Amino acid sequence: VAGSDCAHPSVCEGCHRPISDRFLLRVNDCSWHEECVQCSVCQQPLTMSCYSRDQKLYCKNDYQQ
Repeated sequence: VAGSDCAHPSVCEGCHRPISDRFLLRVNDCSWHEECVQCSVCQQPLTMSCYSRDQKLYCKNDYQQ
């Protein structure tokens, strides 16, 4: 499945689409579009920090739930 391999540097782990942007974000050794880095519960953008569990990203509040 395209995008399931974190080692591939040009596929976004969040949306599984190719990353053609000049900049990409690296979270847990995976590549992400900037707009795809958001909490998997409340969908708030994660700009300063993020938490990860079971290959999903969370804001601090939702991670602590």
